[in-house]
Amino acid sequence: MKNFTPPPIRPTIHPRTGLGYRIDHGVRSAVPCLFVFFATLVLSAPLNLPGQVELMPALVMGTVFLWSVFVPAAMPSLAVFVLGLWADILSFGPAGVMLLMMLIVHGVALSGRYMLSRVNFFVLWLVFGVVMVGVTALQWALCSALALHIVEFLPFVFETVLSFGSFPVLYAGFVWTYRFVVNNTDRS
Repeated sequence: MKNFTPPPIRPTIHPRTGLGYRIDHGVRSAVPCLFVFFATLVLSAPLNLPGQVELMPALVMGTVFLWSVFVPAAMPSLAVFVLGLWADILSFGPAGVMLLMMLIVHGVALSGRYMLSRVNFFVLWLVFGVVMVGVTALQWALCSALALHIVEFLPFVFETVLSFGSFPVLYAGFVWTYRFVVNNTDRS
């Protein structure tokens, strides 16, 4: 005799597992890396924007920091490494400096993500500012060491201030992108 099990009261809903769903999910989870890729590409072009050279690290570091804190699966370490190489190639700066900066920001965000994901926006903004001061000071020291003379410090200060000032805009873009693009599987 066969045992009878009653059907569940609430049937579970399983996501679609077809090829289209997997492609959609892959593209949605690659959005942060694609943003860094294209932002680096656009900001390395000769557009003659004021502060264009300093804007690229600001956008890249803020994006890597936010996604590494809140959704580290969307910004894995290997992707940060590859994007750092890409940024180094396109920035025409000293080799390896942008890569090292991105890896440090990613490492700090990953190591403190359990604490940082629970704090309010202003504390997160302050932590990002402190991280950018440290990373930009390291960038200045490495650029000075690789140039074999003391490089002017003012562009690095401007880069830090620009990074700190652009963080609220990046945060708003992060929240919108996470809510409506990356985490919105209802529309897929």
